[in-house]
Amino acid sequence: MRGNTKKFALKSAVAVAATAAMVVPMAACGSGTAGGGKTKISFYSYFKDNQIGEVVKGFEKKNPDITLDVQYGQDPAQYISTLQTRLAGGKPPTIFNLTMDNRTDVMKSGAALDISGEDFLDGVDDTNFALFQQDGKTYGMPVSAWVGAFFYNKDILKKAGYDKFPKTWDEFIEMGKKINSNGSTAFLEDFNTQIAGSFTGLLASYYGEQGKSGDLDADIWSGKSTFTKDWTPVFKRWEAAAKAGVIPQKSVGLSADQVKQEFVSGNLGVMRSGPWDLPDLQKSDIDFGVAPFPAYSKEDGQWINGGPDQGFAIASKASDKEKAAAKKFLAYLNSEEGLEAFTSAAGTLSLSSKYNAEPPAELKDVVDNYFKQNKFYWVNWPKSPTVMSTEGIAQQQKIVQGQISAKDAAKALDAKWATLK
Repeated sequence: MRGNTKKFALKSAVAVAATAAMVVPMAACGSGTAGGGKTKISFYSYFKDNQIGEVVKGFEKKNPDITLDVQYGQDPAQYISTLQTRLAGGKPPTIFNLTMDNRTDVMKSGAALDISGEDFLDGVDDTNFALFQQDGKTYGMPVSAWVGAFFYNKDILKKAGYDKFPKTWDEFIEMGKKINSNGSTAFLEDFNTQIAGSFTGLLASYYGEQGKSGDLDADIWSGKSTFTKDWTPVFKRWEAAAKAGVIPQKSVGLSADQVKQEFVSGNLGVMRSGPWDLPDLQKSDIDFGVAPFPAYSKEDGQWINGGPDQGFAIASKASDKEKAAAKKFLAYLNSEEGLEAFTSAAGTLSLSSKYNAEPPAELKDVVDNYFKQNKFYWVNWPKSPTVMSTEGIAQQQKIVQGQISAKDAAKALDAKWATLK
């Protein structure tokens, strides 16, 4: 159930997403001249057909002289792996997405076209391009933003004695133990393809309580600090939930879809999720709520996950005719019609002034009081994001399995970071 459409603008954002590596073969999409004088271009999309398929249909209807040959990635890791294979093989799709885990490498490789100053970028605030820029040039266009928070089953919480969601991490652990003792599973999330959103929210809260703002990990990136110094206290808090059984060992290996199925079946008290799961939750019989992540220690120190979505890029090797057609697609995407179709289907928020809509009612609080107040964060690795994300995933899994301590995890991240150039 979406709220009534009203105007509001989202001006700034920072983010990142997923990772690991596996190669899935995929037939190369063709580009060039189609029959009947049509221009045929290929599009390898990070977003699924049910998220951006209507945009493709709308574009082809408005541009009958252009045909889009679209292929969709199966999941973040597979998308990155397959795109890299195609780029390395010299057969890039005309249009593709720069993700938070491949953007650095793709921009450095020269595979993406410099789109700085293009008219189709108008309406998106300059601050939102930072993740897709290098050496003063822009290589990707983000048009939407995402948020992540805790979704909770109100009936399960009520059975444990809670009418409201806890505001601090210690209170969250206590609630989790009560839910587990009642026979339900307190909490699950996918931290097998990305850094745990619960950890990231806790990390942002810790930084906020230290008075930091902007790029919260900037001191680590610049060498002024280390993961051992800045992340160990947060890893310890997160580890406490694992030791209490609130972050269970069975989380290791679970996919986001498996977690969601546990939630809609009524067995799970809390999961980390976002608007992408709203359609399935709305169809279920679960009476659910949405809350910001519990704070590191102060009740007013809560944060959420969030930032701009994947950027849309054009292959630098495309022909002039293909580039012109691709630019038309990006222009349509960043139009009122394209944005309404895309954000409505994908469950995301428009970053462009060309289309702004009230967020879904379930997310209004976290959007208005956290996202719009810049109280959102996601770890944004400035170099070798796939390598660092993979290392982070391995370390958090070991923490949950009781194989290493919080300090060991932070030290391992420092050691990996030191090997990268």
